Amino acid sequence: MPMDDVGVATDFHSHLVPGVDDGARTLEESLEAVERMVGAGIDQICTTPHLNASLTHDPAKLKERLDEVDAAWEIVSSAVAERFPELRFRRGFEVMLDVPDPDFSDPRLRLDGGLFVLVEWPCLQIPPRTEHVIRRICADGYRPILAHPERYQGMVNDLELAGEWRRSGAYLQVNQGSFTDRYGPEARNVACSL
Repeated sequence: MPMDDVGVATDFHSHLVPGVDDGARTLEESLEAVERMVGAGIDQICTTPHLNASLTHDPAKLKERLDEVDAAWEIVSSAVAERFPELRFRRGFEVMLDVPDPDFSDPRLRLDGGLFVLVEWPCLQIPPRTEHVIRRICADGYRPILAHPERYQGMVNDLELAGEWRRSGAYLQVNQGSFTDRYGPEARNVACSL
């Protein structure tokens, strides 16, 4: 996905592949969400179902998860292409870094198969030495985007850590809902500070 398209509104953190995670449960829910996004001016979507990084070290379990998402992806992407032909609809994953050394070599794990990877820390907790994990991902040739840093416990007291993540090579992605108090006033304050 060209992340440098000027004037193109892109959403690259959503859960629109039906029935594979805590996002859309049905194709109808997926299409309703896409319709709302298009109505809000989104030109392209890279939807990102959840995946645990530890699966990248277990080929059989990774294949099982990718096969599950691939099957549901084929259904939703065909329906979106038919109903919203002007929308660029792609996929990636939101990878929970439950291990510090994920293998991103499969292009399906990356945003539209490019170099960007959407990652998150486990259970909205910040593990120790996160900057080392980010540097390792960058050293492997990928460009990590850290999902919703404003929602991690303790961020309100340690915004310098977000600066360290940036200096280590990560981009930061703030959820729109954080600006509207969906996740509470603390997340809103951190989002505005970031």
